[in-house]
Amino acid sequence: MGGGSARMAKGAGARGMRRLFALRPVRFVAVGGTCFVSVVLIFEALRRVLPLPVAATIAYAAGATASFELNRSWTFGQRERSWAQAGRFLVITAAAMAANALLLPAIVAGHEVPEVGAEIITLLCIAPATFLAYRFWSFRSDEGDAAGLLPSAGAVTGHAGAGSGE
Repeated sequence: MGGGSARMAKGAGARGMRRLFALRPVRFVAVGGTCFVSVVLIFEALRRVLPLPVAATIAYAAGATASFELNRSWTFGQRERSWAQAGRFLVITAAAMAANALLLPAIVAGHEVPEVGAEIITLLCIAPATFLAYRFWSFRSDEGDAAGLLPSAGAVTGHAGAGSGE
């Protein structure tokens, strides 16, 4: 009897983890949308008094700070702060900020696009790469294996019992 209870508890935990993982893309989009709007609003205010690359960098840094905290705690459900995680996040963010600072003036100068429109285009171009980098490098999690969310060895080899302990 005790073994059945343990299996049921383990199954319930796995279902809870699957639910958390299924919500991650929705939460990431919500955080990204909120930070996106804040970056555009900050950029709009700063572009009038600062050079475009400087305004974009400050706006992006403000959005990235909020993004880190919201994604760490809400999207990816991580309670502990990790210097390694923060370092990876900063590397990704710095690369995205550099891409933003390079693309923005090029879009404004090369096309007759208003500055705020160019910032929106730039952020939309950078977003897919940053999502993937945050998801699989900065906020990677080994819990996905335990919850059965990553392919098992059986799924890869085609043998139903491989990697499942059965």
